[in-house]
Amino acid sequence: MKTTMRVIKIVVAIGFIALIGFFVWKWSGYGTGKINKIRPPTNQFTERIEREIDSLRKAPTNVFCKQFYDGIQYRITDYHGQKFFSKNENDNNQWKEILLKNLYSAYAPTFAEEAFYVFKGSAWEIADLKFISDEVSRLQSSAYLERGSNIDNRFGEIVKVLSKYYEIAGFLSACQSFSFPHFSMSDLFPVNEISNKIQRSRAYLRNGLDNSYVNNCARLKSGLGEIPKILFIKHVNYLHSKIQKNSGRYVEYKYQSDYSRVVYAPLKGQIDSLDNDIYGISNDTFDNNSSSLEKLLNDDNNNAMEYFRKRNN
Repeated sequence: MKTTMRVIKIVVAIGFIALIGFFVWKWSGYGTGKINKIRPPTNQFTERIEREIDSLRKAPTNVFCKQFYDGIQYRITDYHGQKFFSKNENDNNQWKEILLKNLYSAYAPTFAEEAFYVFKGSAWEIADLKFISDEVSRLQSSAYLERGSNIDNRFGEIVKVLSKYYEIAGFLSACQSFSFPHFSMSDLFPVNEISNKIQRSRAYLRNGLDNSYVNNCARLKSGLGEIPKILFIKHVNYLHSKIQKNSGRYVEYKYQSDYSRVVYAPLKGQIDSLDNDIYGISNDTFDNNSSSLEKLLNDDNNNAMEYFRKRNN
C-alpha cells in the first residue's frame, strides 16, 4: 500500500513539473514563431525611437510622412549596427525587430489614410499617384503585413482605385493620341472604332467612372467629357489632310468627269458622311468644321473647272 502511494505521489509530482514546464514554454514563445513578449530593458535610444514612432502614428493625413518614416527606419538600423539598443547581442537584435515591426504598424495605416486623402480630393497629382502606387506595392510585400487584416484589405482597396484610374487614364491617352495615317482614296476614317470609343467614354461618365473615389478625379472626368469633340476634330483633320493631299490632281486627268469621279466625288462623300449623331457635339462646332471642309474641297473643284475650261478652249 505504501509503495502504491509513493508511486502515485511521484507520478503526480512529475505531471505537475511537466505542466509548469509546458506553460513556461508557451509563455516564452518558443515553438510559436512569435517574439518573446518580455521586452529587453529600455534605454535612451529605444525610448527615442518609440517616441518618434508614436509621433508618426499621430501625423496629419494631408501630407505624406514618408520622409519621417525613412528617418526613423534609418536610425533603427544605425542604432542597431552600433549596438546602442543593448550591448547584449540578443537584446540588441530583439529591439531592432520590435521597433521595425512597431514602425510598420504605425506607418501602414497612416499611409493608407494619406492615400485616401488624395483620393477624396479632385486634384490627383501625377507625382502623388506614382508615390502611392510604389509605396502600397512596397508595404504589401512586407513580412510585417498580416494577410487578411484590416490594413491588408485597405491596401487592396487602394490598388483597386489605382487600377481603375490607370485604366481610364490609359483609355484617355489612347483617344488623344489616336491617328489614322492612311490616305488612299479607298481608305475611310474608322467611324465604328471611333463610335465605340465615344460610347465607352460616356459609359464611364454615366457609371461614375466605375469607382466612387476615381469619380472624384476632375482631370479624368473633364478628359472623358472632351473625348467626342477630340475625336471629331481628328476626323475633320484627317479629311482636311486628305483633301490637301489630293489638291490639284485635276491636272492628271484629260476630262473633268474623270477627275470628279476619281477625286472630287469620293472626297465629297466622305465629308457628307460626317454624322453628329455619332459625336454629339454642339451644332455650331459640327457645322463650322463641316463647312470648312466643303469650302476647301469646293475651292479645289472650282480650280479644276477653270483648268478644264481653259484647256478645252
